[in-house]
Amino acid sequence: MQLRFTSFTVTSSWRDLHPQECAHAGRTKKLASCLLALSLAAGAAPLVLAQTGAAPYMNGGIGGGEQDKIKAAAKDYNLHLLFSQNNGEYISDVKLEISDAKGATVFTLPSAGPMTNVQLPAGKYKVKATYKEETRSQDVSVMGGKASNLSFRWGGADK
Repeated sequence: MQLRFTSFTVTSSWRDLHPQECAHAGRTKKLASCLLALSLAAGAAPLVLAQTGAAPYMNGGIGGGEQDKIKAAAKDYNLHLLFSQNNGEYISDVKLEISDAKGATVFTLPSAGPMTNVQLPAGKYKVKATYKEETRSQDVSVMGGKASNLSFRWGGADK
């Protein structure tokens, strides 16, 4: 049997990656797709570790495994942000903007959350977070060796 792959599609459906679903695929083209998807998923990094401008950051937290990784790496960042509903449900797709004391934007992320860690130089900042066209802002002082934690909350899950 020879398998040839000419295209690759990333999907967010659990059924496309679920091992039990793949096990029922049998000797079909779906089996080849499942095998490829599972092998790629096993080696994929679910968190975003990156640097925008001069600020390294870590973003993610969907699922317990990601949350554990972000919490474990928190010591490497001096600003920890959490985005949730008032009922405690975590949210993502938050537009994040951090400005320094002079009003200059020093960090932006178009789709943050539910947990975001950022490493910033010591100073005073305004953190603006927008979710579904509703903006929240908080001022924060980032010190050299001490982490600052901010939590942003929005109305119920249907907002």
